[in-house]
Order: sequence, then C-alpha cells, then structure tokens
Amino acid sequence: MKIKFLWIISILFYCNFFSQTKPEKGLQAKIITESADGLYNIIATAENQSDFHYPINYILLSIKKGASGNTSTNKQEGKFVIKPKETLKLSEVKTNLDRRDVLKVFLFIKDEESDKVISKDSLEIRPEKIAQNSTKAISENDIELSGLTIDDTRSRNGKYYYDQFYMKYLQTDEKFPGTVKIIEIPGLGQSTRISVLYNEQEIYLFNTSPDEEAMNQEAQTTLEILKEMILPKNELLRSST
Repeated sequence: MKIKFLWIISILFYCNFFSQTKPEKGLQAKIITESADGLYNIIATAENQSDFHYPINYILLSIKKGASGNTSTNKQEGKFVIKPKETLKLSEVKTNLDRRDVLKVFLFIKDEESDKVISKDSLEIRPEKIAQNSTKAISENDIELSGLTIDDTRSRNGKYYYDQFYMKYLQTDEKFPGTVKIIEIPGLGQSTRISVLYNEQEIYLFNTSPDEEAMNQEAQTTLEILKEMILPKNELLRSST
C-alpha cells in the first residue's frame, strides 16, 4: 500500500511538472562588445531569467559598411538548451574596423518549438565617433533589418543562385525597405526548391537546376518580382530606363 501511495505521488509530481508552460518573458538576448586597437569582438549571449529550460534557436547577423559604400554580411546561427538562471555565450564575431566603417549587429533568439522570436538585441558601432561614445544599442521594438538579404541555401545550385541574386541586388540603385530571405527546401527526389520570402511572406517558389544560365535567370526574375511588389511606380520607371 505504501509503495502504491509513493507511485501516485510520483506520477502527480511528474504530470504537474510537465504541465507547466514556459513564461512568455524570461529570456533576454544581449550583445556584448570588446575592443582593442581597432579589433572588435562581438559576443552574442542569452540570459535565462526563468526557472525553466529553454530550447532556442539564434541568428546573429553582422553588417559591415566601409567608407566606399561596400557592404559585407556575416550570419551565424545555432541551437541551444539554456538552463534556468543561466547566461550562455551563443557565438562571437571578430572584425577589424577602420575609422569610417560602420558595423551593425543584430541578435534574434527564437523559441525552438514555436519558431517565434522571443527576444532580440542590436548594436551599432562607429569608430569615427567612438570618443563621443557613439556605440549605441537600439531598442528591441525599433530593430528593423532594412535592405538585408539572408542566405539559407544549402546546395551548390542554391548557393550559386543566391550569389547571382545578391550581386544583381547590390548593383541596383534602389534598396528594399524590408528583409529578403532565400530558403532552400527539399523537392521531389533529390531535387530542391528555392523559396523567396519578403518580410517572412513567400513571394516566389521555383525548382533549382544545375544549369547556371537558368539559375541566373531565376535570380533576375526574383529581383523583378521584388521591384514590382515593393518599389513605387516612379522608381520602377526610373530603374527600367
């Protein structure tokens, strides 16, 4: 009888533990910077302030713009389970910045189960004005990834398409106000498909091909679709002349 009673208590405790849900807030994304002689170390961290284990995905994006206007983008992502009350280093980026460079860093943390962003942080560094303490954080609610393209392709064909699209995009005078995301997904058999999203909404879907000319044309088609959707008519007329 005593053994049965202990089993009942154990089962009730087990059910009660797993019936609890994670709080909506309790995990905080934070970007930390360290610098010395023009070398900057950007550290992405996540602080779990709750009493629950948090399975998360993260994306760390750094966008570096030089004095000449050239832009380079670095993207890192991964998965972790963060323990209660734990502060975890997710990733870090080291980069040299010249006096007139500008570096913007964005950190997004998403719940692994729902794929929803639960915390985010950003930072902008301008070495030219560093003596004036111009390194600034942007409020979570004010983070906007304007004119950014995100590469989530996996195969050689997918990478070739993305490179062609990105090269064409950099050559245009107009930049889209939102975020373009290129995702490669499984197709029939061993083939794959490319899904193009603008601000998380799919706008174009096509099959990949080993034919570089065909993929180059798909890159051009994608750019035209984006222009037609987003740019005002006067901008479209100007870009076509």
